[in-house]
Amino acid sequence: MKLQIFSVACIVVSVAALIAGVLKGDGVYLFLGGMGLLGVALLSFAVVRRKNGSS
Repeated sequence: MKLQIFSVACIVVSVAALIAGVLKGDGVYLFLGGMGLLGVALLSFAVVRRKNGSS
């Protein structure tokens, strides 16, 4: 449950960074937002693989 809350919080912050980057035209925000979303995707993939492997 804590992991789900953490991943949702990461998604929200990453999307907010992407929006800020688009509005300000700042590549740093775009990079950070993209890295955050990539991290959440990798984390979700690892959790799904672990659940499938343990069952």
